Amino acid sequence: MRPLAWVALCWLAIGTGSALAAGRSVSYSTWVVSGNLITMRLRLPVSEARRLVGVAVPVLTTDRLKEYVLDHVTVSSAGGSCPAIDQGYDLGRVDPLAVGPDLYGFELLFRCADPAQLVLHDTVLFANVPDHLNFARIRIHDQVIEQLFSSGQQQLALPDTGAPAAAGLSAYLRVGLLHVLDSLDCWCVLLAALLLVRRWSDVGGMVLALAGGYLLSLALSATGWVLPRLNAVEACLGLLVALLGAMLALRAGRYRMVGVLGWGGLLVLLAILCMFRHAPWGAPLLLGGALLFAGVMLVADRTTAMPWWVFIGLFALLDGVLMSAVLPPAQLPPRSFEEVMLGFDGGAWLIESLLVAGMATALLLVRTQRLAMLRSLLENVSAAALSAVGTFWLASRLWG
Repeated sequence: MRPLAWVALCWLAIGTGSALAAGRSVSYSTWVVSGNLITMRLRLPVSEARRLVGVAVPVLTTDRLKEYVLDHVTVSSAGGSCPAIDQGYDLGRVDPLAVGPDLYGFELLFRCADPAQLVLHDTVLFANVPDHLNFARIRIHDQVIEQLFSSGQQQLALPDTGAPAAAGLSAYLRVGLLHVLDSLDCWCVLLAALLLVRRWSDVGGMVLALAGGYLLSLALSATGWVLPRLNAVEACLGLLVALLGAMLALRAGRYRMVGVLGWGGLLVLLAILCMFRHAPWGAPLLLGGALLFAGVMLVADRTTAMPWWVFIGLFALLDGVLMSAVLPPAQLPPRSFEEVMLGFDGGAWLIESLLVAGMATALLLVRTQRLAMLRSLLENVSAAALSAVGTFWLASRLWG
């Protein structure tokens, strides 16, 4: 089966250009309702802006985004559509705001003939990215609430008195659940871990390791001790997938030590390259990955047990931190921030636990004597696939 694995590896190495994992697509908005005047401020990450307009020239990007935002953010009321008004000073109807180096900001003012039965409409990015989320803060009648605009909720009706209901924990649970289902990183890690374990009693340990990682990410995010860098977290996930693929390939390999030294040397070489490129922050990440991989393989060689729980816990920690990395521009109060993180981590853990149970059942069937050859084929092809795709993700996220 080894030749088949190498064939799969070469094929996947050619095709990984289209094997990009889905990242967390988000934007941020603030709505202030004051009588018949509604002020809306939108903050859009640079990566999302370029996905929309397809240009890297700041002036062209801003001009095109102004037109796009004007077409995709609207307000209506009992009196009909509320037009965006000209703000004067040659600004036009969309005022570009200075909101930081990694964000584009825009402000629109809507005036309604009749402020009753207000409905906010936000369709930014949902046609291009169905899993996009807009974290919205709404101030109305001296109250402030947090809500979500998504592909399933692109409009929000406001009451004539009081404030609308906040998003709540259930909405963030759903975000975590859908995030896992849409994340190729998650599927790769869970498949690799299930192929690495040898005892079915370890499946429960996987669920506990996932819970431990998410709890740690929640604690770190709540304390504010860690300010994660989004592309660093995504690169770490790619590294984790690549290392799991290497562990799977080397577990029963004849040249185990050569493989360990080869992978460790490759990561050290990439770390050196990082120091001379525009991503020097990646060097410690790669060196840490080399040490982690060598240490885990050394422990596995001495005890004949693969410490898979280390990687599962690390994955859950990184996956949880990934959400906290995109939340700061939303400017959520501490309680709302903790609610978002609790819901996201809880939803992700619940669906991953169900996936682990389902995938474990499927692998149990291919462990029978009759299907032993199928399992060997699955392990070899999975090792090649994970190594190739994980390495591609690591490099593209470091230098993308």
